[in-house]
Amino acid sequence: MNRMCLTVTAVLLTLACRAADASDAFAGPRAEFAKYYRQIVGKEVPQGAVTFAIDPKVSASGKDAYAITSEGAGVKITGSNLRSVFYGVYDLLERRGGCRWFWDGDIVPKKGAFDLSGLNVKEEAHFEYRGIRYFAHRGLTRFQAEHWGLEDWKKEIDWCLKRRLNVFMLRIGQDDLFQLTFPEVCAYPDPSKPLPGHGNGYDDRSLFWSLQYRGKLRRDIQKYGFDRGLMVPEDFGTMTHWYSRTPEDFLDKMKPPFLPQTRGYTGRNGLVWDIRDNKWVEEYWKMTKVAVDAYGEGAAKQQLLHTIGLGERMVFDDRKQNLDLKIEALKKFLTCAHRDYPDTKVLIAGWDFYNKWRPDEVKALLPHLDPKRDIIWDYEADVAPIGHKNNFTTWGVIGNFPYTFSIFLAYEKALDARANYPIIEQRQKLVQNDPACVGYIFWPESSHTDTLCLRFFTANAWSKSPVLHGDVLDEMCASRYGEHAALMRAAWKAALPASYLRDWGENYSHASLGIGSEVGDLSPRITSWMKPVTEAQEVFGLLSYVPWNDPFIQRDTIDIARMALDRVISLRIFEFSRDFTAWRKGKRDGGDLPGRAGKIATLAGKMADLLALHTDYSLWESYQRLDAIEKVTNPEFTKTLFENASCGYCRSHQYELARYWYAAHIKAVAANLAKAIAADDRKITVSINSEPERVALKSKPLESLKPTLPRTEENFRKVMREIREIASGF
Repeated sequence: MNRMCLTVTAVLLTLACRAADASDAFAGPRAEFAKYYRQIVGKEVPQGAVTFAIDPKVSASGKDAYAITSEGAGVKITGSNLRSVFYGVYDLLERRGGCRWFWDGDIVPKKGAFDLSGLNVKEEAHFEYRGIRYFAHRGLTRFQAEHWGLEDWKKEIDWCLKRRLNVFMLRIGQDDLFQLTFPEVCAYPDPSKPLPGHGNGYDDRSLFWSLQYRGKLRRDIQKYGFDRGLMVPEDFGTMTHWYSRTPEDFLDKMKPPFLPQTRGYTGRNGLVWDIRDNKWVEEYWKMTKVAVDAYGEGAAKQQLLHTIGLGERMVFDDRKQNLDLKIEALKKFLTCAHRDYPDTKVLIAGWDFYNKWRPDEVKALLPHLDPKRDIIWDYEADVAPIGHKNNFTTWGVIGNFPYTFSIFLAYEKALDARANYPIIEQRQKLVQNDPACVGYIFWPESSHTDTLCLRFFTANAWSKSPVLHGDVLDEMCASRYGEHAALMRAAWKAALPASYLRDWGENYSHASLGIGSEVGDLSPRITSWMKPVTEAQEVFGLLSYVPWNDPFIQRDTIDIARMALDRVISLRIFEFSRDFTAWRKGKRDGGDLPGRAGKIATLAGKMADLLALHTDYSLWESYQRLDAIEKVTNPEFTKTLFENASCGYCRSHQYELARYWYAAHIKAVAANLAKAIAADDRKITVSINSEPERVALKSKPLESLKPTLPRTEENFRKVMREIREIASGF
């Protein structure tokens, strides 16, 4: 065989290999289309009806893009990369199949045919990075990603692709990273016992699954995302945080020195090693390199790294000294990142800037960064109020340095709908046409709290022009609720203005457990809350007419009602506290106060009834889900779970707390108040220390506190009518 024949043969073999590789590369998109086609049409997809290709030139800007074009009797989906091919598949299923995608499930209609003709679609992302984070708190499975098993994660990652996201991050602890990085130092802890060095509240990180299992789960989760073309940032920097504390055996054997710390984390396992000495920079850096190799795809494929710097720490009281160290720490770790991952983008989280820096200090950092590699990964764009002076609008990044726009939404305790659309939409105008804004991200502490906000975020993260929340609401109701869309839309519309009365923090539990104490002037808050809360009370009547036989409607009616009731109870406590304080000071008669406190206690009891109607809100049922995914071997973990969920930072809409703590506490305060009023004793202590109540409740078997109210349409309607009647009686 001559050289020419050998050359031709080699080329043909290369092309054949490439064709085989391409075929394998599209196995995922092909299987997804076939699955849904089968559900829609009731038969197998015809051979060759849909073909796939990857061509970076389909994008005009270098961002994610795809085209869907009819070719003969079939259709071709061309993506700028693999994930964009998936986007095209799900877009086609929406356009011609009528499918709709939600975090908690798909809507897939039955149709006799699937029309592939006349398609000439071109879609391109406006924002380069469209990311979502999953965080480390515990409590209720729906909201806390650390509870999820692999099948839950597959469903979630599929939803990310269906809504055209390209970045997700697991910030749910370090799993077995210390054990992988320092195997001669750090043993795997016994998951059947409390974690050595565990704290209280959310600081109690005692295990429900072994670190061996958690490490494998992280690898499997991230691989599932990588196989679909998604990006997963790995952490770097001083990775000692409340959810990733240094193991006790590392401290005992390695004896790291610590940075001084004037405020912030407590306990030696929460202190940052002294990175002024480069030895400890390298020890931290070892963990990042191991994470990239063990959980990721290796250095050559690592696309994103992420750091929060010296997050939330005040190392020195002297502000300049503190700033100088924080900048120096970032520079040291950025040097490592740029050295070992020269083609990787580095995300520098804005959380510490928002919490501990001033705008001029952030501006002082920018000259030390590389705009070709570093991104200010800001996620506080929705901080209230609109005049807030420390966020991306004052850091000198607009039009100047790569940054992201974001929705943080809420702290862990805020498990209800509360996206502040007036603020988000106003600030979004600043970034929509700013080429320096390279991302639109959602970085909350809890997941799935606000179904409307998730849809709003994913719509705006892709769109070239702003999509207003009212338009998103209309689309969501039409897509999600079928023939009941108009009634559900009316309920959402009535409730929404009350939703963003709360910003990132607080819920009715905090007001409930503080009742019976004197307060400052609440008149401005009461005035601003009165109209939206009064209007929101209408939802209980509206919802009592909604047919309660669809899983989406069952979930969302509870979501709307519990949010509205949270605001109603809070407002009534504000009014009560104002008048209670006036009675204490001899400025009014107190005869009505015990009765009002009793009504509030009754309303709080109705909140428990409401939460009992859905499995989303029970700690016991969340524990059962954990045990079903992977056996929980720690016999005391139910107490740990209760401790995690009931601490001051995390208590919220958990059924067991609502039923046996908040409502009971208000009732006990009402009884104390009745005695004080009867004796005309304005100095007696009426309030009650709630901590002994919490400790007593924690000592009970969690199963004994589980909800028992049957989850029937009759009970739902009954609870709605009862809430409406009580709420209207104030």
